[in-house]
Amino acid sequence: MDAILFGNGFNLLSKDCPSWQDLLTSISDRENSPILNGIPPTLQYEQVYLAPHSSFSDLSDESDETKLKDAVKRRLSTIGTNEFYKKLLSLGVSTFLTTNYDHALYDNDESSVIGKNSSEKIYSIKRWKRIRLNDNDYTIFQFHGDITNVKSIMLGLDHYGGALAKVQDYVKGYFNEKSKDKKTSSKSNNQYSISNRLTSDIEIDASIYGFTDNGTSLISWIDAFFFSNLHIIGITIDFSEIDIWWLLSRRARMLKNGTLANQIYYYPTFPLSEIHYHLPKLRLLERLGVKVIYHKQTIDIETGYPDYPQIYNEQIRNMGNILKEP
Repeated sequence: MDAILFGNGFNLLSKDCPSWQDLLTSISDRENSPILNGIPPTLQYEQVYLAPHSSFSDLSDESDETKLKDAVKRRLSTIGTNEFYKKLLSLGVSTFLTTNYDHALYDNDESSVIGKNSSEKIYSIKRWKRIRLNDNDYTIFQFHGDITNVKSIMLGLDHYGGALAKVQDYVKGYFNEKSKDKKTSSKSNNQYSISNRLTSDIEIDASIYGFTDNGTSLISWIDAFFFSNLHIIGITIDFSEIDIWWLLSRRARMLKNGTLANQIYYYPTFPLSEIHYHLPKLRLLERLGVKVIYHKQTIDIETGYPDYPQIYNEQIRNMGNILKEP
């Protein structure tokens, strides 16, 4: 099967969509605690929340932190869909992963949601949503959280670190919310690790982990990195995305053992004039067994700047051609 992982690049193609920097700046205390440049985005958020003299310095616990995340929710709740989302949906793929928190893929139309698992309050290992658009059904895994559940929105390093621990437990077969005894859980479930499922061709039911059927062959979005052909687009894969990089490196270890048959593709959408900034990352992706699909430089004739819509159109076409390959 094929799955598509998309990021905030698609939102940035819509009018008035805030960038990450815009989003943080809008909720920060620009006078007492301006955003620091040159540090990872996850730590930029921590600075907004934790700086001693900021407007949020009196927020002392998780319930108070939701006030900060509510401000993020308000900025993202009105982002609508655009033609590029519609082109993604027309590629014949029904499984989507996203780092986005918003509902732009289905234009905020909650009536199109025909099923979901939103039982996790903070993390998103088993979070999914089933939508129906134009008589077609799609499953979306919002693995960095959903604005419907403010506490699930992944922004800071603390949240990323906790989420990575959950990802690692799942990959190693220790993820079992039914068991309060971690030692018992580890002994009983490690037979269901990703590596064992691959080498022994073990088929497990989602209910073993306390999960519900999401309409795909995947139990969690994590499975897409090992059991499906995964197409990644509209995301820069910043090195602060520690969950994604850990999964890619874990998969690369399995590739050395010859236990994997899936393929991961990355479709960069930054202009070629910026490639020198991204080249080390692209080379690393290739060394981790990811196929990088490059685009041709497209320039807007009137402005002389990169034509992002055309870059996305080209990369979506490239993806469509690869999806058609036998």
